[in-house]
Amino acid sequence: ATFPNIMQISGPRVEPKHVICAAIEHTIPERGVKVSAGGLGKVLDQMLREHPQCTLSLVHPMFGDVDYGELEDFDEIRCVVDGKEQTIQVYTMQSELNGIKRVWYILKHEVFTEKVKTAPYPPSMTKVRTLRYFSLWNQATAALIR
Repeated sequence: ATFPNIMQISGPRVEPKHVICAAIEHTIPERGVKVSAGGLGKVLDQMLREHPQCTLSLVHPMFGDVDYGELEDFDEIRCVVDGKEQTIQVYTMQSELNGIKRVWYILKHEVFTEKVKTAPYPPSMTKVRTLRYFSLWNQATAALIR
């Protein structure tokens, strides 16, 4: 059998120095924050504990029924959704566990804060409001990665 070239990696494993993870579902264990609709929340919990040592940047929307505790102002992001300029406030917090520096970037906008932690996703993928939600989320996340 011929294996794809990716399977024939030679040399020592290179450990990541900085990893970015953007997810609508999220957890901040030291603050008691858990936004979950299924299994992704459990995966994120495990990643926060067991990821190789590095800086782990986590990008998440802010939900209206969640107490995030005190957050630090970080930045403002502007993007255009459906022809209208939108402003997203970005907050941050940090912690460290097992050599993993964890930096959270929490995105605040009314489209996100009207959602609740038990139902983090818009209800229908065919509604214009849902398209606006994901447009805002994707543009804000991309702006942070730049």
